[in-house]
Amino acid sequence: MTERAVVKAVEVVVWLRTLIHERTLLTGMRLPSERVISEQLQTSRVTTREALKMLETQGLIYRSNRRGWFVTPPRINYDPGRAMFFMEYVAEQGFKPFSHQISKKRVLADTALASLLSIEEGDSLVELKRVRGADNRPVYVETILLPERRLPGIYDHDLAHSVTTVLKEEYNKPCMNVELEVISSSLDKDAAEVLQAPVGYTSVEIHRVSRDAQGALVEYDVEHWRHDALKLKVEFNIRS
Repeated sequence: MTERAVVKAVEVVVWLRTLIHERTLLTGMRLPSERVISEQLQTSRVTTREALKMLETQGLIYRSNRRGWFVTPPRINYDPGRAMFFMEYVAEQGFKPFSHQISKKRVLADTALASLLSIEEGDSLVELKRVRGADNRPVYVETILLPERRLPGIYDHDLAHSVTTVLKEEYNKPCMNVELEVISSSLDKDAAEVLQAPVGYTSVEIHRVSRDAQGALVEYDVEHWRHDALKLKVEFNIRS
C-alpha cells in the first residue's frame, strides 16, 4: 500500500498564497479555520499553524485576537517627508481613517525623560495615548508627551485628533523641525490588546521629536504600528 506524501508547511503556504493571488480569498476576508485547512489538505494542525505564521511574517495575512486569520488589506503608504496629518493621507489613499483617544493624564519627567526632552526632572508632562486606524482596523497606537512648562494650559485642549493643529493655532508653535527614528520592535500586552494582535507581534516603532522655530522640543511621539499595515515611502529630489 502506497503511503500518502506528508504535506509540508511550505505547500500549505503555496496553496493559501495562490488563493489570495487569484482572489478566491479577498482582502479583509477571514481564512478557513486551522482545523478546516488541515482537513482539506490532510495535514496536521501543527503544520498548518506553521504555514500561517510564515504567511503572517510575509505580511499576507494577519491575526485578530479571538477572531481568527484574515487576508491583509493594502498597506498604508507613509511618507515622513510630507507635511500631512494621518487623517488626510489615509483618506487620500482611499481608506476611511479613524482616531480615538485612549487616555490623557499628567506625568512627571524622570531623569531619562528630562534628559531626552531637554527639560527639568520633575517637570509636568501631558501624556496622551491614541489609537488610529483605517477601515475599522486599528493600525497603530501612539504615546505623545507634551511639556506643560512650554505649553501652559495644553492639558485643557482637545487633543484627540490633531496635536499639531493645537500647537500651531493656539500656541503659534508650528513644528519646524522633525526628527524621526524607525526601528523594528514588538507589541507589549497593552498595545497588542488595542491593536487586536498577539503579545510580541512584530511592530514598526517610530519615534518623532518635533521642535518649534526656536529649536525647543514641543512634542515627543512614539508610535507602534502593526508591521503588516505600514509601508514607508520617501520621495525626494536629487540636486546636482
